[in-house]
Amino acid sequence: MTSRVAFTAADIKRAMGVMEKCGHQVAAVDFPKEGGFRLVLGDRMEVAAARATGRNEWDDVLPQ
Repeated sequence: MTSRVAFTAADIKRAMGVMEKCGHQVAAVDFPKEGGFRLVLGDRMEVAAARATGRNEWDDVLPQ
């Protein structure tokens, strides 16, 4: 059984706008199993650039 979502895309955009006004950069939006959403703060990863170079964020963490 599915339940109704308690937030809208406008709610997410509004939350992102508030964080950006406070000087924080939103890197991603997370949707946990428990419901709701979380804003992940940090530098945005340019997906197109990462695909073009063949690199991703794990390349900086894991030894090769």
